[in-house]
Amino acid sequence: MRFIKIISVVWLVSAVSMITSYAQEMVTGLTQNVIVQKAAQRQTANPVKNGEAVKLPFFDDFSGQMGFPNPALWQDRQGFVNATYPIYPPSSGVVTLDALDEKGSIYAHAERMPFPADTLTSLPIRLDSNFTFHRPMHLSDSLYFSFYYQPGGGCKAQPAVAWERIGDAPESEDRLVLEFGYATGNEIFIGFAYADYVIEEGQFYSAGDTIDNPYMPGCIYIFESNAFGGEVIQMPTDSLFGPEYVWNEVWSSDGTTVDAWLAENNLQYFKQVLIPIIDPQYLRNNFQFRFRNYASLDLDAWSTNVTGWASNCDQWHLDYIQLDVNRNVQDQYPNDVTFVSPTTSALSLYQSMPWHQYRPSDMAASFHNELANISPSVKNTFYNYSVRKAPSTHIYTSTVNNENAQPYYDSGLHLYPFHADPSINFVYEYDGADSALFYITHVFRMEGANDECLTNDTCRFEQKFYNYYAYDDGTAEAGYTLLSAMTNPDASLAVQFTLAEPDTLRCVRMWFNSVLNDENVAEFTLMVWGDDNGMPGEVLYALPAQLPAHGAEYLDFINYYPEEPIALNGTFYVGFRQTHAVQLNLGFDQNNDARGHFFYKTSNAWHESFYKGAPMIRPVVGQYYDHSPVPSHLQPEVQLYPNPTTGLVRIAGLDDEEGISCQVYDIYGRLLHVTHVWDATVDMSRYAPGIYVLKVLQHDTILTTEKVIKQ
Repeated sequence: MRFIKIISVVWLVSAVSMITSYAQEMVTGLTQNVIVQKAAQRQTANPVKNGEAVKLPFFDDFSGQMGFPNPALWQDRQGFVNATYPIYPPSSGVVTLDALDEKGSIYAHAERMPFPADTLTSLPIRLDSNFTFHRPMHLSDSLYFSFYYQPGGGCKAQPAVAWERIGDAPESEDRLVLEFGYATGNEIFIGFAYADYVIEEGQFYSAGDTIDNPYMPGCIYIFESNAFGGEVIQMPTDSLFGPEYVWNEVWSSDGTTVDAWLAENNLQYFKQVLIPIIDPQYLRNNFQFRFRNYASLDLDAWSTNVTGWASNCDQWHLDYIQLDVNRNVQDQYPNDVTFVSPTTSALSLYQSMPWHQYRPSDMAASFHNELANISPSVKNTFYNYSVRKAPSTHIYTSTVNNENAQPYYDSGLHLYPFHADPSINFVYEYDGADSALFYITHVFRMEGANDECLTNDTCRFEQKFYNYYAYDDGTAEAGYTLLSAMTNPDASLAVQFTLAEPDTLRCVRMWFNSVLNDENVAEFTLMVWGDDNGMPGEVLYALPAQLPAHGAEYLDFINYYPEEPIALNGTFYVGFRQTHAVQLNLGFDQNNDARGHFFYKTSNAWHESFYKGAPMIRPVVGQYYDHSPVPSHLQPEVQLYPNPTTGLVRIAGLDDEEGISCQVYDIYGRLLHVTHVWDATVDMSRYAPGIYVLKVLQHDTILTTEKVIKQ
């Protein structure tokens, strides 16, 4: 088993010390990056074409991007472009190097000692010619390379508090390295291709013995360890050759923390590095640079042997990478004003809510923008925002406000209230439709034509009014879990929502993290509670024997359906109850704060969470209707047979076959397939022998859920 360090495990403070002796809530890191995984599914790699090269200036501040680095500038896809992990970057958006590969999973070669993890490599760059003057490049053209960097595990709150840290800080033995290099044009040996070779029965070889290599005549294979008949070894089949590269390390940083930097300077969330190119070997048509990080695993954190704590580690964030001529050692600050972080929802509580439940009273008083002037001098700036309803209906445009912005590195963020906290002077108009989508565009820009980067001057937000409530933005930076040490564990999580009018709960959507070896696959009970003076009260509904699952599309939530829709009114709570010590590891959005609206119980009393974030649980509601009980003689007694089966499973007891579908889950609760049912039959012949869970639905109503054995 591979063990990865804990990102952030926080024990409850002394004020609730009596509770912590029995159970705790905690936040852990992630073992997978689902945004990268989804991007890997829909994008192919970016092979570098012969002769393809980028001309100066080379610049990327990663604003307005998410997922893989821009293939027009970058050769590889191991870095993660995002705006949710860094703390106060120079501009909104960074590329993060960590311990996850380009498929979003922990590196297979990860170990306790520092190991090479992500690489961020530029495309070849033309440093052979100065295209402005149409002549060869000279060292006197003053080429400088610069970037900003930050170790992970930072916190916006100062002094920092452990339960608000995002990501994980690299340890002192970890490193971030920058290399300059180029392809020499030579072909060199880079390794072998291999094939399986089965040792003949009855044969035995000791370490050092040799045999003829049947795949490469004239070559022998030398055994490095003892081998017996019937074993399969990897035998070289052919030599592989590839381009020769020269790479020279020009800068590095040992692992450190943002806290250490802030102790030196309370505005130093990122540091800038400025490197002159003074070696003529790099003045060529295929110059490249690459960043590499070295991560390490921490086994000491596993002395408790608690499952579900494995996670990503040792993040580094890079921003504002720039290479150009006519620069100098004083060229430390770009001429730029920027959004530092994504803007906020126009709703006071939710990121999203049902359109028919929306009321003007749901609007927030203002937006919150984090803005900075990262240039060296005072800049006159203007700001406004506009709102339109999809696809193109104009709703509102705010007044343009101008104000001088002081340099960040002297004064910090730009806090002028008409820019940083602009009032929300509009309301959405409900039109009776079942859903709506609004686009809110914020612009913060320097007056005049000297702004060096315009892409980071615009920040957009999509306000979604569909059929669900959400405190979260749909992406998890961590996992939320309940840890119980009681002899008979009993813990519950409840998330609070309030209806403007009576409604019907159709299902509850949850987003669970993947954890090491699927150790969070344990049953829980889906719960719905009423309200008791701002805390969960009477149990309105309980559905046992549910399992954490993952959508076929990685960013999709899993729907957990009650056996029939549930009538709701006023404030209600949805969540789960667990009677075991397995950490279910629910997705946790650390960039939106739902504190005061989610609660946990590990004994007889509910407690408000003190973690900053939002559990990724979303209730789906539909139009209210009469919930008078259906007479029992009208309820179909649906059964599945034969069970066990070798292929076909028949559904007995259907009064009407219209709108019948079947969801097939594996024993771990992962949704494998959804199929429409014809002739009351489900074909299981495609599945390997084992135990499966079949959920039969008619429209949105679950008729039965049964375990089926496929022989």
